[in-house]
Amino acid sequence: MGILAKPSGITLQEHVNHVLEEGNYIKQSFLISFEKYLKITQKDLGKRLNGAIKFHDDGKANQKWQEACQKDYKNYLDWRKTHKGSFEDFSKSCKDLAGKSLRSSGIRHEISSLDKHFKDGFSEPVKVAIAAHHSKLSRKHERRWTDNSSGSNSSKLWSEFISLNGCFRNFHDFDKAVIKHYEYSGVRSFLELSDHRASAKEENGAMVKFSPFSYNFPQEWKKRNVQKIAEEHANDDLLLLRAPTGAGKTDACLLWASKQIKNEKAERLIIAMPTRFTSNALAINVAGTLSETGLYHSSAWFTKFHKGIKSGELDKTFARKKHELARQLLSPVTVCTIDHLLMSLTLTREEHHSIVFNLANSCVVIDEADFYDEFTQANILVLLKALKVLSVPVMIMSASLPESSIAMYKSVGYRIDSIKEDISDIERNRCEVKEIKEYENLTEIEDILNLCLEEEKAIIYANTVAKAIELYNWFFDRGIKPILYHSRYTEPHKKEKEQILLGALGKEAWQNGTAKGIAILTQIGEMSVNISADIMISELCPIDRLVQRVGRLCRFDEHKIGKLYVLIPKQKGSIYPAPYGNYIPRKGWDANSALLKTLEILKIKQYSAKDFVEMVNQVYPKFNQFQSKAIQNANLLKEKFVFNWVILPLEQSKEDDTDNQEWRSRDIVGNETVFIEYPETDYFYFWQDYQEFKLENSIDVSSYLIKRGIKDNKIIKKKIKVSGDDLEIYVALNCYSFEYGLQLSKDSKGDQFL
Repeated sequence: MGILAKPSGITLQEHVNHVLEEGNYIKQSFLISFEKYLKITQKDLGKRLNGAIKFHDDGKANQKWQEACQKDYKNYLDWRKTHKGSFEDFSKSCKDLAGKSLRSSGIRHEISSLDKHFKDGFSEPVKVAIAAHHSKLSRKHERRWTDNSSGSNSSKLWSEFISLNGCFRNFHDFDKAVIKHYEYSGVRSFLELSDHRASAKEENGAMVKFSPFSYNFPQEWKKRNVQKIAEEHANDDLLLLRAPTGAGKTDACLLWASKQIKNEKAERLIIAMPTRFTSNALAINVAGTLSETGLYHSSAWFTKFHKGIKSGELDKTFARKKHELARQLLSPVTVCTIDHLLMSLTLTREEHHSIVFNLANSCVVIDEADFYDEFTQANILVLLKALKVLSVPVMIMSASLPESSIAMYKSVGYRIDSIKEDISDIERNRCEVKEIKEYENLTEIEDILNLCLEEEKAIIYANTVAKAIELYNWFFDRGIKPILYHSRYTEPHKKEKEQILLGALGKEAWQNGTAKGIAILTQIGEMSVNISADIMISELCPIDRLVQRVGRLCRFDEHKIGKLYVLIPKQKGSIYPAPYGNYIPRKGWDANSALLKTLEILKIKQYSAKDFVEMVNQVYPKFNQFQSKAIQNANLLKEKFVFNWVILPLEQSKEDDTDNQEWRSRDIVGNETVFIEYPETDYFYFWQDYQEFKLENSIDVSSYLIKRGIKDNKIIKKKIKVSGDDLEIYVALNCYSFEYGLQLSKDSKGDQFL
C-alpha cells in the first residue's frame, strides 16, 4: 500500500504534494504578507514554508506509526465492503474503531519528523512550525516530548523549545517578543493553513478560495468631508478621526483601507468594535456589502449563512469554512470585537498565533472606543503597541474622541499632533434636552412616558435589562406592545428583533411615512441598529455613550431637532449608576467618574455636535495614568504574550473566551453561557456542531445571575460530551421568551452585563 499519510488511504507523497500546492496558492493569494515578512525579517517566508511543508510529515514513515496507520486503513476498507462513504463517514459511523490503532500507537508524527531531521540544520522557525502544526507544542503535551517514544531526540527538542520560549524575561520585552513572534508565526500559521486546506481537499470537503479586498465607492455618490479626510491622511501611522454620527464614517474607513492595500501596506481590513454585549467574537467577510448594511455584530452568522443553511441553499461545511476564515482574520474585510483581538495576544490557543500574524498583515479600524472604561483602554494600548511595532496602519474613529486621547496614544509611541475632524455640520443643533429628572419608581416619570404614547414613535434607553423589562411592562399594561431589545436574547431572536426595529423605525419606514413604534433598548442598541425617532428617553450614561444614543434622534432628517429626556435612576435616595461603575459587595455601587461629570455639566438646552465634543473634552480633560488595577492587567497581557510566544500554556482557552484565569479583557466578572433548551443529543462529535448549537440556543450572562438562577431553581446543570471531552453546561428552565428574553432576577445588582 506504500507509505500512508492517513488511514483514509492517502499516501505520504500525495499529501505532501497537496500541501505544497496549497502553500503555493497561499503565497500567490497573499503577496503583500510575503513581501512584508521579507522586509521585516530579511528572510524568505516562501522558502521557509516550502521547507516546512516538505518535511512536516516525514515522521509518518516511522515503522510503528506506519503499522498503526495501515491497520486503521484496513479497518476502513473492511467497512467499505458493506457501506458506501468517505473516511469521514466511517469516522462518524464507527467512532471508536476509526483511527483506533493510531490513537494507541504512542507516536506523535510531528515529533518523529523533527527527530528524523535532528541534525539537518532546520531553522528554528521551521522547527517550531513542524512541532506546532497539530497544536501539540504545548505544556499540556510535555509528556509526549519527554518520554522519547516518538524519537530518541524528542527530549532534546523539548529542551530547545523551552529555552527558546524563555528567551524573554518579562513584559518589558514585549516589543522584542512581538517582532520575534512575527518571524516564527508566519511559517507556523501558513504551514497549518496549507495542511488543513490540503486535508479538506483530500476529504472532498468544502474549499473556500481567498478573495482580495475589493471596494469601489459608488460613482453616483459625492464624497463627504469625513471620507475625503480619511483618504487625505491615509499615510498616517495612526489616524484619529472624529465625525458626528451619520457623517459617513463606514465608507470613510473603506476608502482609507483601499489606500492602504493599494499602497501595499496591508492585505486586508479589520474593523474592531468595542462591544460589551457578546463574548463570542464572530467575524464575517462583509466586502462588497458593508457600505449598504453597516457594521456586522454577533448575529452576522445568521445574516449571512444561517437562513441559507436551514433552507438547503448553502452547504453547512462551506459556510463553516468561510466563517473560519473570518475568525482567522483571512477575509478581505473582517468585523470583530476588540476582545477577539486582545484575546489573541494571550497566545493561549494555537489559532492565536495565526490570528496575530494575519492581524500584522492587515490595516485596522477601531470603531467607537469606550473612554469611560480605562481598564479596556489600557488593554487597547497594548494592542496598539503591538500594531505599531509591526507597522500596521490604524484608524480610530468616533463621534466622541476627546482631545486628551492624543496624549494617550502618544504614550504608545505614535507621532500624532491632532484629531482630524469633519467640521462641516458640527454647529447644527441636533437635539434639545427637554428635561433632566431623578426617579426611583416609574410612577414618577409617567408624564414623560405618556409623551411616547402621544408621539407613537420613540426610543428609550435603559441602562439595565431589569429596567428595560420594567418599562416594557408599563407600556404593555396600557395596551401598547413596545419592541424590547437587549443582550439576553439568542442570536436568531436578536436578528428577528433587529428586523422588527428596522421595520418600525428604520430609514425606509420613515421615507414611506409608516414609521411607528416604541423601542426599548439597552446599550446593545447604541451602535448596531439604524433606527430613528423624534423623541428619546435615556437614562444617564457617560457623555461618549450619550452621544451615540443621541445619534438615533432625527437620524434621517437633518432639519429636525430631536427631543431628549434624561433620567437619573436612584435607589434608596442615591444615584444608581449600573453598569457605569463598580459594584462592591455589601457596600453598593461606586459610580464611574465620567458618569458623575456628565451629570454635572449636562444642561437643559439645545446641543450641536460641536457642543457634544466640548462636553466630551470636559469629561475627559486629560490623560491620567491608569489605576494600578488596569495597569497590572495590561502588563499581564504583555507577560502572557512574552511567556507563550512559542509554547502553548498548560491552561488553554476556549474558542470564544475573552479572558482567562488571570487576565481579563474587561473589568467585569466572568460571563457564563446559559442554554435556553436541552441539546437534542448529549454527544457532539464535532466541536463546530456544538458551537453552532450554542450560538443558536444560548445566552451569555454574568456568573452572579447564574448562581441566583440555580438557587431559584431556574437553572440546572447538564453533562454532555463534545468531541470526546466531558463538558458541563447550564440550562435555563421556563424563564426565556421571545418577548422578554432571559429573565433570571428581578434584582438589578448583577445587571451590569447588558
